[in-house]
Amino acid sequence: MDELVYRSTDARLTVRHVRLSGTNEQIGESLGDIARSRYGVSAQDLLLPEELVASRREWASRHYPELLVRGAGIARSFGLDPSDPRVDALGVGYNVQLPVPPQVMGCSVVATPTTDAGLVVQRNFDFGFLSLPEMILGPGAPEAPAMLSEPYLMEVHPTDGGMSALFMCAFDLCNGVIDGINEAGLVVSMMQLIDQTSPVFAPPAVGPGLNEFEVLRFILDRCRTVQDAQRVFEEQQPYLSWLPCHYVIADAGGAVMLAEPGDDNVMQIRMARGEPMCSTNHSLLRPLPDSAQNDPEVRGSLDRLNLMETDLIVEPAGSFTSEHLASVAEKVAVSTLRPEDGSVLGGTLWSSSYRPEERTLSIRYWSGPGEPGGCPDFSPEMHFELASAT
Repeated sequence: MDELVYRSTDARLTVRHVRLSGTNEQIGESLGDIARSRYGVSAQDLLLPEELVASRREWASRHYPELLVRGAGIARSFGLDPSDPRVDALGVGYNVQLPVPPQVMGCSVVATPTTDAGLVVQRNFDFGFLSLPEMILGPGAPEAPAMLSEPYLMEVHPTDGGMSALFMCAFDLCNGVIDGINEAGLVVSMMQLIDQTSPVFAPPAVGPGLNEFEVLRFILDRCRTVQDAQRVFEEQQPYLSWLPCHYVIADAGGAVMLAEPGDDNVMQIRMARGEPMCSTNHSLLRPLPDSAQNDPEVRGSLDRLNLMETDLIVEPAGSFTSEHLASVAEKVAVSTLRPEDGSVLGGTLWSSSYRPEERTLSIRYWSGPGEPGGCPDFSPEMHFELASAT
């Protein structure tokens, strides 16, 4: 199934719900078909130096065979031999050609018990409406789709390894998890860690193992609890490919974890149960450098965190409803305009609410920038359930 579920009134955002069932190879082939036919990704884009390909395949063979099989399906969809030593199909990017300079990804997440739905993970995903040429060349660049103009609500039901999952997907159709839930009720969400972001645009690194996006796809495939996810961070130690990120992960049993890389890239962990866990984009597990305090992006992150925490601590933990959480998320939703002409630069592209016990997602998408100085307009709320594979 490949169904258009939403297009914003300002035509900046198009969302499709893709539901794939079958073997991992069949799922990979379907993802490759989408990348090739809809976005013009070419076979040449899947070629890397042989030594690098060999190291990545060796890692996947030992640690993530499901991905290796998916990659074989992706390769075949492009008419490539999966055994070719130059072919690396362990992911398939779209609307982006590497190297990719970063755009600011400002997000807000709160995970907390509620009176009506148990634990709820409420998150805003904020990003810019910029294309790669605009990022590199600035005004007057050749026209190209914005990197986040077409995110996917991806639903996968593999029959030969890995769990069923429902997730918002961008950048990489195979591994680009922004937030999601699996059949065990484990919820994952990522946020850019802006006070660790280099101001210099640099090509993403590609290597064996899991990068900051792929680790969430691995967790959805393999993990049933927060403790399982903690072991992944400890054993795999994701490498930094593009953007430093930290993560809020919650399970159906009510446990919540904040995982954040330290200065040595070793993951630091904070656990919670029965109380709110809030996070935005600055570090919560180490002191902020003095230089970061004056950065407008860090200040914005601090302000959003303070607003959420102030709103939630006025009541005892677990005494507010899921509707109240949605209202908190709306207060910290953003619409960003260019200072020089007031045109739309970006904002909160979606606000999602995951209920681990029910395996459900409620989500509202960007509809327009809203009134100046206020939050953006959103679509009516849409509801999805991680259905069974049959």
